[in-house]
Amino acid sequence: MDIILDTNFIITCLNQKIDFVNLANELFDKEINWVLPLEVKQELEKISQTKLKDSRTAALALQFLKQVKIREIILHNKNTDNGLVNYLKTDNKAVLATLDNGLKKRVTNRILRVKGKKMLEIL
Repeated sequence: MDIILDTNFIITCLNQKIDFVNLANELFDKEINWVLPLEVKQELEKISQTKLKDSRTAALALQFLKQVKIREIILHNKNTDNGLVNYLKTDNKAVLATLDNGLKKRVTNRILRVKGKKMLEIL
């Protein structure tokens, strides 16, 4: 099963010290294939090069993601959210890992989100 990672999900999990890889494995009874859109990776790179509050977390995220078995994809859309929506329309079994309420409303796929301070939940 594919889980598509969104920028805000990755940053929030690292900020809250949530081991989303292991927690997701506990939630699902299928093997998880982590999917990282190139556009999300580019967002993390851009954030890491700024002086924003999440710049350090974004840099850590890029290092962390190198340690996880990840398949990278290209969404072929200048707008990452629109690209995610289009991608998920073609793969209705994929799960979207996001905290973006607007994005959640635009897809019919299942959503993996942070619950509380240390847990994940599937919607």
